[in-house]
Amino acid sequence: MKIMKSLITAFMIFMLAGNTALAATETESEVEKAGGEVAQEAIVVANTYEFVSAYGYRYFIALCKNNSEAELDVSWDTVSYDSSGGILETGSSYSAYVSPGQSFVLYALFLNSDDADDYSYKIHYEDSNYIHPAYSDVEMKASISKNGSLILQATNTSDAEISSIQAATLFFDKNDELVGFEDSYIVNSNYNVEAGETVVEDINVPEGADRFETYITAYRW
Repeated sequence: MKIMKSLITAFMIFMLAGNTALAATETESEVEKAGGEVAQEAIVVANTYEFVSAYGYRYFIALCKNNSEAELDVSWDTVSYDSSGGILETGSSYSAYVSPGQSFVLYALFLNSDDADDYSYKIHYEDSNYIHPAYSDVEMKASISKNGSLILQATNTSDAEISSIQAATLFFDKNDELVGFEDSYIVNSNYNVEAGETVVEDINVPEGADRFETYITAYRW
């Protein structure tokens, strides 16, 4: 299973017209229905989503929060099932390093789950001791350009290099249905962000999108 480690640093919720909006919160019963299992109570799952890309790839996405007072290394195991309950495959999962009180996204990619009818997941965590978060050192701006693209601008406000900044963006229609998902690295040509540097990334806005939520990750090795 391929693991990509990141630190969720902040999140922004925007209407595409420029106004803010809050995401709906999934009830505990819905989380249980989705087959979720969280290790103890340090991680809270606010909502889960499925998204199918234009290429037919399926993403299972969880909006989470670090409910503890510690910096955590969070990962998860994911499985897709057909309508009869048979296992189709395990997801290629991505982990996150998260700060206390941090909202963040976990997602898993399924390449051979065209017949997926349900998913299960189990979230694991441990103290983060080797990767250093850069939450307070990133200033993030988002806007819609005249040509309709989403423009993300990340500035390293510190006097030290940041190893990586990453943005997970969820697009929703007027009925709060997920209609797009993008995971983007906001880094320079050397795959980092220098002290004081601003890096820009543009993202295509999917048809039917009315608002978006962007969850930012940043860390130092």
